[in-house]
Amino acid sequence: MDVSSTVKISFDSVPEDNQALAAEIQALVHNNGNKDPDETQLKSLLKRLYAKMCDFCGYRGNAATPDAKILAAWESFFEPIKALAQVKPHGHMMAARMTLYLASAFLKSFQLSRSLPMSKASFKPMALRCDFLIALDDALLSYLIHIWSHGNKLETFPWVFTDYPVYSCRSNICCADEFNPRGALHEQRTVKRFEAACVTRPSDLTPENGICSYWEQSRPEEGRPHDIPEHPDLSRPAYVNTQCIASNGPARETYSYGIVDEDTGQTQWRGRLMLRRSRQFVLDARKIAKTNLAKDRRRLAERALARSPLPLELEADVLGYLEDIPEHPYLSKLDLAAVYKPFPESGKKCVECASRGNKAADKMFKATCPQKSVAIWSLPLRMFHTFHRNRQGGLSLCIHSDCNGHHHDSSWLLRTAAIGLEDHLNGLLQGRCGPGVTLKSIGLGPLDPALLPTMQEDSQRRSRLFQNCWGGYNEKDVNEENLWIGINGLVDVILHGKVLIGLHTSGRSTTDINWMLGRTRQDEQRARLALTEVHSHCAYC
Repeated sequence: MDVSSTVKISFDSVPEDNQALAAEIQALVHNNGNKDPDETQLKSLLKRLYAKMCDFCGYRGNAATPDAKILAAWESFFEPIKALAQVKPHGHMMAARMTLYLASAFLKSFQLSRSLPMSKASFKPMALRCDFLIALDDALLSYLIHIWSHGNKLETFPWVFTDYPVYSCRSNICCADEFNPRGALHEQRTVKRFEAACVTRPSDLTPENGICSYWEQSRPEEGRPHDIPEHPDLSRPAYVNTQCIASNGPARETYSYGIVDEDTGQTQWRGRLMLRRSRQFVLDARKIAKTNLAKDRRRLAERALARSPLPLELEADVLGYLEDIPEHPYLSKLDLAAVYKPFPESGKKCVECASRGNKAADKMFKATCPQKSVAIWSLPLRMFHTFHRNRQGGLSLCIHSDCNGHHHDSSWLLRTAAIGLEDHLNGLLQGRCGPGVTLKSIGLGPLDPALLPTMQEDSQRRSRLFQNCWGGYNEKDVNEENLWIGINGLVDVILHGKVLIGLHTSGRSTTDINWMLGRTRQDEQRARLALTEVHSHCAYC
């Protein structure tokens, strides 16, 4: 199977090819109207899009090419993907999967330098990379939201957390070629990869296409409980060291880069989460869907038993085997499709500000311009917090939910810390969920008691809540959510800029925060400083 690109690839040709491909997809949609498109033609278009991603992933290009031009070529893939979303009936699923393939391709490409100097000169290049990562996340999120909204809130998205392999399609050489003469195994794998990439309906997403989500050693140690059949490839000596049953793919990946201290030559490795909000959306959707599916099972069972001749005692016994899953105290009150909004744009020129003068109201109007503001996504609250410039040149938290900026006076400013912040957040929650809802009622308040009498008890609690790092992905997700608030609640974490994970009569333990997600690392640091600066000293400082 020859899937290599016959046209020479470049940073100029990729946007042109993607524009042409988008036009073909749009023509297919237009010509079919409300009918399902021709399957062969649709798969051909998917194959071309996937092949282009594979080829571009392996393309290095000229090292002198500006970052903006490279990223513009990557952004051009959004156009055919967006056109795919218009295909009926499963266009949004195809668009979401192609966005995941695009994320994999970008992660594995090395056209952009992964090492940047420790200076202000790195701010703009890194901001460009972060903007693309945010655009990837927002694009995937938009398709997932559409699927969720049209799926009776029962979709669990098993195909999101899985591997989306993207390799260069122009090489027919296997990584263990001496055991694979004539590349037969490579050919077989390539065919399967393309078949998986060209899936057009959810029913074709089989476990072979990666619905499972875990790794396993190729040759498990004797006595291990996992009974996983050995993959046929493992019979080839030295071919693989680990058997990938399935990974969680780009939805859990991190874009890693290094900041180099040019004086010492030392490198600080950092990372930006690739699809963090999309990942959280799926986890949230699963919690809601799990409860809804349990309710549906019980309703079906009750309906069937109502027509059965069984005695009431036996009916009760049967229903007792069904699991009752309690509703999430916060997510059950939210419309996920409404709260997961796109990341606000920033850094662009504002036409409204250009026409303003130098009066006090005009200065405030310009200082609170949304293009100059910083938006921080709160993972535990599933909402954006907006920070505007204050008179001192720093940032201050705005009290308005879904703030559009351009304020005329300083009434937007949250002036008090601690109690004021807690009241503010509780007010936002009640505006969303109704009266009586507080941080404590939805599980984001402090533990009671926070202070334990002995180090041993504190250590056991810390291990139970925050250090379940050897479990599976589900355990790690729970561990991460516990770290949003620590043992003293979300307000404490926000005001102190650190997470209290241990507290006993003779000491305490803290760790870094993970509740906020900004457009860039600098935005997160500035917002964190703005929140901690207004806090006066307390017993937990």
